[in-house]
Amino acid sequence: MRGWRMAAVPVMGGGLLVALSMAGCGRGPAAGGGRSGGRGMIQEIGSTTVLPLAEKWREGYNREHPEVRIAVSGVGSGTGIRALISGTAGIANSSRDISAEEMEQAKAAGVEPVEHVVAHDGIAVIVHPSNPIEAISLEHLSEIFSGQVGVWSALGVGDLGPIEVVSRDSASGTYEAFKELVVTMGGQEESRDYAASALKQTSNQGIVALVAQTKSAIGYVGLGYLNESVKMVPVVPAGGKSAVAPTVESVTAGTYPISRALYCYTNGEPTGELKGYMDWIKGPEGQRIVEELGFVPVKPGPPWGESEARTDIGERNEIPGTPVGEERAD
Repeated sequence: MRGWRMAAVPVMGGGLLVALSMAGCGRGPAAGGGRSGGRGMIQEIGSTTVLPLAEKWREGYNREHPEVRIAVSGVGSGTGIRALISGTAGIANSSRDISAEEMEQAKAAGVEPVEHVVAHDGIAVIVHPSNPIEAISLEHLSEIFSGQVGVWSALGVGDLGPIEVVSRDSASGTYEAFKELVVTMGGQEESRDYAASALKQTSNQGIVALVAQTKSAIGYVGLGYLNESVKMVPVVPAGGKSAVAPTVESVTAGTYPISRALYCYTNGEPTGELKGYMDWIKGPEGQRIVEELGFVPVKPGPPWGESEARTDIGERNEIPGTPVGEERAD
């Protein structure tokens, strides 16, 4: 049996949350996902895209289970995964899949990350409300965000001058997902990277705020962060003819080209109170919150959103519940 320990956990605003956590029996520094039983605190750390979901999940779960203490912080997907590996997080929220390098680090630490798909999301392209652009192709987005196209007039939009590219910072899962899906065109342009002049923001809210006050700006945010202060731009898929807007329906149907899964990672299959919390997130109540916040629920099934351990390191897996390395059945 393992004992209590003090864990210093980074939270939004640059401070530290010092909390008691208890590692259960099993593998690694935080077996069973940081907290597999007993009376500790479930530390849920990671993606700022997943943050509004995590806050509502905690609120809803605590109404039913006030005895379970849950601490939530949004500091980026990479930071959350590192916290899982170090044993200071029971749940790592991520808006991207875990990388091969992170899997190797986890194995070296005796940690077995288990992937739980908890929602789906579209990454929306946004501009200032005064921008007259009505649609944009995936190819043009790649050229803009890689710095190959730098003025709005190249897209037929006059009087706006140079394009101000606004991006998430490299700790963000949204940064990685947008790079994969847009900047490198799904691997077709592997040499492309973000433009050095891109203005990096630490949150979705930061991108919305900057684009809302900059007439020449273009940026991207998770679907749940769209509001009336910015204009959403429909995207023409690679090789396509018609622009598709990011909506729950288009993400569900797979027609919107910039979409991804949202994840929770645990160390091993969760047990005890952590299992109860994860089951609730993937069940009807947790998925109702996903829908209410403008994200796309995991397709219901028996059981909801079931996932298995990733048994080896492979390509990104788009089907929940299939170990990484297995072929996708199209």
